[in-house]
Amino acid sequence: MENANLNRICKLLYDAFIEIRMASREGDNNISFWLADLLHIGPLAIAKEAAAGSDFSDTLRTILQRADERGIRSWVDTRLATTAAGERPE
Repeated sequence: MENANLNRICKLLYDAFIEIRMASREGDNNISFWLADLLHIGPLAIAKEAAAGSDFSDTLRTILQRADERGIRSWVDTRLATTAAGERPE
């Protein structure tokens, strides 16, 4: 069964990342642009996988592939390792 609230939240996050990406490009802020560009696909992909009862491995694989393409894989790997260790990022 599809969760309407999950879909609404994921769409909201998707739109927010698009807005951040656009504002970053206009303001010449490369860090926020690349992070928003990397992650804006996440919320809708999560909603799709949640509806299918997936383990979200496709979403993670896509994010890692996009991080490789954008040259920011080390940032993603560091954040994932921090999350896995239970640490809270600063």
